[in-house]
Amino acid sequence: MADVAATMVPTLVTGSAIDRTQIDRIVLRPSSNVQDTTMEGETVLLDLSSGRYYTLNQLGSVIWEHCTGHTILRDIHTVLCDRFDVAPERALDDLVNLVNELIQEGLLQQERR
Repeated sequence: MADVAATMVPTLVTGSAIDRTQIDRIVLRPSSNVQDTTMEGETVLLDLSSGRYYTLNQLGSVIWEHCTGHTILRDIHTVLCDRFDVAPERALDDLVNLVNELIQEGLLQQERR
């Protein structure tokens, strides 16, 4: 019984890439050193630790707004498919690629559930 309970505790993972097979187990949240603002459908991110700015287009902005620490990647994928005229495979590729870039830059942190 203790082993099952241990697997249900979220584990914070930093710096490692995610892949398509993990979308039912990964939840993302912004790193504590990131400030964001949305203007005209685009999101601007400021990494306070490095002083670097990043700009996300409309698709990236939708992904970012759902990275709250509560939504699994599969649900974000569903939102993308519902909101944009895009093939599900393409939406998944774009989602995984962007979140991996944001993780690599230290802007997002992932939890495995």
